[in-house]
Amino acid sequence: MKHFQQFIETFCRISAQEREDLEALFEPVTIKKMDHVFTAGDSIRDLIYFDEGICRVYLIKDGEEFTTKFLTGPCIYAELFSIRNNTPTFINIQSINVTCYYRASFAKVEKMMQDNANLRKLFLKLYEHIYILGTKRQISFIKDSQTERYFKLLTEQPELLQTVPLQFIASFLGMKPETLSRIRKKMK
Repeated sequence: MKHFQQFIETFCRISAQEREDLEALFEPVTIKKMDHVFTAGDSIRDLIYFDEGICRVYLIKDGEEFTTKFLTGPCIYAELFSIRNNTPTFINIQSINVTCYYRASFAKVEKMMQDNANLRKLFLKLYEHIYILGTKRQISFIKDSQTERYFKLLTEQPELLQTVPLQFIASFLGMKPETLSRIRKKMK
């Protein structure tokens, strides 16, 4: 977890002991590239931390995959629908190039947050950040053209275009791969 401290400090300062206590809840999990962290139908109970690499989050409807986001390390992810409702998840997380991630019991992290004001503040800031990113994406789908969405991705997250297969990028941008090819061709 070499980037954990830096990641945490982008949201909130916590003491070295608080960070160590939080880190101690996480255990490493090895994964192969293109394998899944979890799939639709799994019951999720863990908070997941990606130190490095990229994963994609996607749903399947009528046999078609719809990429909803990319998780670029360092980042934390919680499948709150499954955790809070105690139901199986309806999403999938697939490693693009992650070979190790870390998981911690959401209940244990939450207990630690209840007992520590700094950790509550940290997770409030983290959830706020995640909410803002989700809202920004929703607004983009309403307001921006497909070309504008591609250009924003190109300028804001160019590493995705160098690492992620184009069919996943197209799905994320809400277009077919052929449309993405045409847009890329025009921009060159």
